[in-house]
Amino acid sequence: MNRIEKAIVRTPATTFADGITPGIFGKADSALARKQHQSYIEALTRCGVEVIVLDADDEYPDSCFTEDPAIVTNRVAILTNFSAQSRRGETERIAPEIQKIYGYKIERISGSATVEGGDICRVEDHFFIGLSRRTNEEGACQLAAILKKYGFTSSIISIRAHPSVLHLKTCMSYLGDGTFVMNPVIQHDSELNRFKKIVVPENEIYASNCVRANDYVIMPQGYEKTAAQIKAAGFKLIETPMSEFMKQDGGLTCLSLRVPPID
Repeated sequence: MNRIEKAIVRTPATTFADGITPGIFGKADSALARKQHQSYIEALTRCGVEVIVLDADDEYPDSCFTEDPAIVTNRVAILTNFSAQSRRGETERIAPEIQKIYGYKIERISGSATVEGGDICRVEDHFFIGLSRRTNEEGACQLAAILKKYGFTSSIISIRAHPSVLHLKTCMSYLGDGTFVMNPVIQHDSELNRFKKIVVPENEIYASNCVRANDYVIMPQGYEKTAAQIKAAGFKLIETPMSEFMKQDGGLTCLSLRVPPID
């Protein structure tokens, strides 16, 4: 499993509750979201990750979801292109922080192609690219070409048949050691046949989004059955509260750009 050296996060905006969301879990509490965000930072720090905390950006309510505007690897960073008009400025706001780390090793998704980082799941040197409401075919093709240029492989998984699933990593997370934790809706996809699978119960589907951070798996607090399965598979757990981010259709992976040591 690739190690994480740094993580870029952004403090939730005072406008956080005005972001894109179906609102099925109620209106988010921005003050509580900031407290939960601090707990998230503490969890990453406990995992040995250097956390770079960016100031809140009230112009962009969803800007705390720093995973979406870029894809970071050990060889290159790729700036993405949002489909949602309300988020398009986020890429330029985070680009200077990316440049501090990667210098000239930066590529970009362009034109009518759209990609969001939440649709990209890395497994060692292979990338699963999710086709979703946010990532289109042209974006997937552009990204695959960039990844190939830097020696990575990729394949596509469509989640468009599952309208309740926002991003690919909403329903699956790679924990390392050949193991995924996943929502039942994705478990039979042929691309995933070779992996070990921890399938979450129907009433715990939010727990299918977790973060492997070096020696630990960080997962949302309050999902006892999934936690027991992950522990039984041999992983060390850190649980952290995520209720306000769930209300905004966000998960643990969404909240950080996790940067491995650069080659």
